Amino acid sequence: MKRIITIMVMTACAAVLMNSCQKTPAEKKEGVPMTIQASVIAPASTKTMYDYTDDKTLEGFWDSEEAITVVSFGQNGITAVDTFTSIGEAGRKQAEFSGTWTGNEGDKIICLYPPVDSYAGNSIFDGVREGSPTIYMRNLSTASGALQHDDTGGVSDVDLMLGEVTVDEGEGTWVHLQHQFAVFRIEVTLRNFPYEAPAGSPFDQARINTIRIKCVDPDSQEEEEWGVNGDPVFVRFSGLDVTTESYSGEPFTIERGPQDYYLLDSGNNSDLCLIDDDVVEKTFFVPVRFDKDLEAGYELCFQFGGNYYDDEEERRNSVTVFPGCDMRKTITSKLSLENGKIYGFKVTI
Repeated sequence: MKRIITIMVMTACAAVLMNSCQKTPAEKKEGVPMTIQASVIAPASTKTMYDYTDDKTLEGFWDSEEAITVVSFGQNGITAVDTFTSIGEAGRKQAEFSGTWTGNEGDKIICLYPPVDSYAGNSIFDGVREGSPTIYMRNLSTASGALQHDDTGGVSDVDLMLGEVTVDEGEGTWVHLQHQFAVFRIEVTLRNFPYEAPAGSPFDQARINTIRIKCVDPDSQEEEEWGVNGDPVFVRFSGLDVTTESYSGEPFTIERGPQDYYLLDSGNNSDLCLIDDDVVEKTFFVPVRFDKDLEAGYELCFQFGGNYYDDEEERRNSVTVFPGCDMRKTITSKLSLENGKIYGFKVTI
């Protein structure tokens, strides 16, 4: 699952990139103008529209206004952070990005998407600044926002991709951007809500407003808890080394754990409730990150519950899984997880 970006540089600028003079510390970086031609190729990746297809891949096109972040780094860390933008017809398969490159000769160059100055990019990325030796990537649940049924907008906003730029004097300058997440398509049928809220509870007994996804290894001796020991599959927090000596192109896991998502506004307008109907059927598209496969014997958990705003602490409380809403499925044979694909699941409560 790749989106390919080809960087076309003017002849004079290409010469600067390949053979630029060493800059003195006091010299101001003027930058090198660039034009980036971007196209979507098969198997299609996506940005703006997600469909559940027969081959379970993500499909879509560039939006009318797009941007990528171009990061340059040397031996000690990041040397420059530049934004390249594109404006064109929505739905196009090819996009032309323009920007000014301010890195140094000999730097490695990578691209980040979504751009770090967007809401989603700012929510996901940290450490994207000059001098930083590591880029951090937070949980996707915050960046995707509240999930709405049958709406893929939140997923398209967190189309997390990374790629290393290759400079080839004969073939030009290009980069393959690769997805760093997959999508779980969860079809939920709510028939009998088994939870009755006690008197004084902040939870509405007819509504579910959170979904938690996690994996459990019943054979593990480690405790099920938040952090690296709490989940054998799903990644909450990761990093990418960005020095020329340590860069591998692959993120490393810092923390594993449950993936918590809110429905709509996480309050009384939850989209999964039995107030007006005896049976409710909803579908949610959920972005997930992982660093291992679902092995035979693992339990894949879809847990449904509540989350309310604490006025005194001015924040949302942690997710509470409602009794009877801890839906677990034992994996009977290994399920390999692949970035850029959709995996469908059906759950009945």
